[in-house]
Amino acid sequence: MNPVKIFLVDDHKLVRDGIRAMLLSNISFKVAGTAGTAAELFSQLNEVQPDICVLDIQLPGKNGVEISRQLKDQYPQIKILILTAMKDDAPVKECRNIGVEGMISKDSGKETYLEALEALKAGRTFYAGQFTELLLKATQGKSDKLKMLSERELDFVKAFAKGLSHKEIADHLHISPRTVEVHKKNVMDKLQLRNDVDLVKFAIKEGLTLI
Repeated sequence: MNPVKIFLVDDHKLVRDGIRAMLLSNISFKVAGTAGTAAELFSQLNEVQPDICVLDIQLPGKNGVEISRQLKDQYPQIKILILTAMKDDAPVKECRNIGVEGMISKDSGKETYLEALEALKAGRTFYAGQFTELLLKATQGKSDKLKMLSERELDFVKAFAKGLSHKEIADHLHISPRTVEVHKKNVMDKLQLRNDVDLVKFAIKEGLTLI
């Protein structure tokens, strides 16, 4: 199996070299490119075609949030892991709403880096403890759209956004596959969503994938 291709973006060469060295002995991941600015990143993307972009949130010119938005618009197949020393909740919520898959502190140790990369590789999200707490606090008050859904419909959306099949959702919620279909139709109708992608985006925006 080919290793997952990682692209590192940080304006400090020492940080880029440190992460590269950390991954040298790991056969699951390969650093396929590095950059210190947004311009350097986007000039290489078509050639490198990375699977995961590890991105510092504070960069000269375009910051990590702006770069993430552009990546999601132009290269939606690339998963993003944000590195940050910031503690404010605003950029955390903004990154989550954009669809950024992961966020960890720049002070994190090797184990957390690898755990985050493994999660993204497996198609999961990974927001380290302090960022999950910020997001959960931000979603404690239900939005108007969430108030439209029953608790059972919310359970369905959470399970669906985690990638479970209809049968797996039925088993998880102890209901029939037919009832799963009914919940899905009701949710789609209530929220006026067009397809599965819209449903997942809704779940991410509302923080349901963190619960």
